[in-house]
Amino acid sequence: MSLNPSRRRGPRLPRAAWIILGVVALAFLAVVGWQMRPKAPKDPYRFAAVERGDITRAVSASGSLQALVTVDVGSQISGQVTKVLVDFNDEVRQGQTLAIIDPQTYQSRVAQSQADIVAGEASVRQTQATLANAQADYDRKAVLVKQGFYAPTILDQATAALKVAQANVAAAQARVVQSRATLRSQQVDLGRTTITSPIDGIVVDRKVEPGNTVAASLQAPVLFTIAQDLSKVEVKISVDEADVGQVQEGQTVRFTVDAFPDDTFEGVVTQVRKQPTTESNVVAYTVIAEADNPQRKLLPGMTANADIIIDTRRNVLKVPAAALRWTPPDAAGGGSNRAAGGGAAVMGGGPPGLGGPPGGGGGQRNGGGAGSRIVEQLGLDAKQKAAWEPIAADLRQKSMAAFASGDRTAIREAMRKNLDEAFGKLEPLLRADQKTKLAALRASMAQGRGRTAGMRGGTVYVVGKDGKPTPVAVRVGASDGTSTEIVGELKAGDQVIVGGGPKAKAQGPNPFGGGGGGGVRVRL
Repeated sequence: MSLNPSRRRGPRLPRAAWIILGVVALAFLAVVGWQMRPKAPKDPYRFAAVERGDITRAVSASGSLQALVTVDVGSQISGQVTKVLVDFNDEVRQGQTLAIIDPQTYQSRVAQSQADIVAGEASVRQTQATLANAQADYDRKAVLVKQGFYAPTILDQATAALKVAQANVAAAQARVVQSRATLRSQQVDLGRTTITSPIDGIVVDRKVEPGNTVAASLQAPVLFTIAQDLSKVEVKISVDEADVGQVQEGQTVRFTVDAFPDDTFEGVVTQVRKQPTTESNVVAYTVIAEADNPQRKLLPGMTANADIIIDTRRNVLKVPAAALRWTPPDAAGGGSNRAAGGGAAVMGGGPPGLGGPPGGGGGQRNGGGAGSRIVEQLGLDAKQKAAWEPIAADLRQKSMAAFASGDRTAIREAMRKNLDEAFGKLEPLLRADQKTKLAALRASMAQGRGRTAGMRGGTVYVVGKDGKPTPVAVRVGASDGTSTEIVGELKAGDQVIVGGGPKAKAQGPNPFGGGGGGGVRVRL
């Protein structure tokens, strides 16, 4: 017997098998890790409440402030300025002296004209004496010629001398008149050496100093600029040609200035000028507004950021403008929700009181449109409901036929006519109190149609009972850029979707992706 018998060894796994087992284990761990990875959180919907309030539609533009009346005070004569009696921001009265131009030259001219008048008057007296002598000589010779002592030619000479004397008197008198006119002109020029204010106002600009020489030639130089009254200012607004058609006289203007950013000032449009201005191929028109400036905080030349109020809707239902822009991801991509939303917009696109065609459209949550809603409010008994069924079926059929045309105006008219016809058939079946209620409801429908005139169709989304976005058709009215007026089945306090929600499908990484780059589709 051997003292150390050899031990029997079991079969050993080949090395390749261990490698395969390791790869399988790693793959299993990778799959487990992939399945257990944190899920990307869903983006929740963001909501906003339907509110009731005012919506103001405005045209925004910029402009500048000016005084209502601004006068440039100049000089019509030339000369040296000897005195300047006012400064910037001084209040002046009409006729107050502002500056004085050296008057010596003009005083000399006045004196010369006065001397010319004196000389002219002396010449008149001299010619008048000559005329008296010629008149007496004529009278004597006329008597002597009549008595035959002188020949008629002597009388002719005397007549000529008399006429010459009369002409000399007229010429001397004319020279006096001319001298007096020259004197008045010289006195006017002398008066113009004193520069006075033509209006009551404030000196907003002074362009002259004592010692300056004023040279008036073809154009009068401006010495002062006076604003008549700064308790009111004029806002000169440049409005783009795309918006000027909405601007009219009498509209309210609200504006701010950089100097007082926390203050809002108000004015009234007084003029829409038809003269266009073109700058960089952009056509604009000037709109003039007048605003009060009781504290005189507003100064000429300030830049005004203005909003011209075009329309104000009081106490209307409104939603954020984002609610009308939001659509579910699959709707944006052409999926089924898009069709549903579009159907809601078309079916519910008519004014309140007309509704859309029956058949479960987005605007028909009660299944019977405006007609069914009104019938529900009448409180029909079983017999009346049974009589209403065939009338409602006929209404649904005619409504579907009306919507087949695709013409919105024709659809509205057809729906109005069909509803009136249906209610006409229902009315004989009603009790007196129900007839009264029906008449009131139909009147309310007519008022609703008037309120929505000029509005367009739109769609907003709410979250339905299944937690998914449900389209609701509305009529869209005025907008101020932030909020938009709506009319429809929604009421104040209802929550509409303005953003968020599940995102579109995306490609996620796949640890087992093949060479073709394929991956696992993951809904985030």
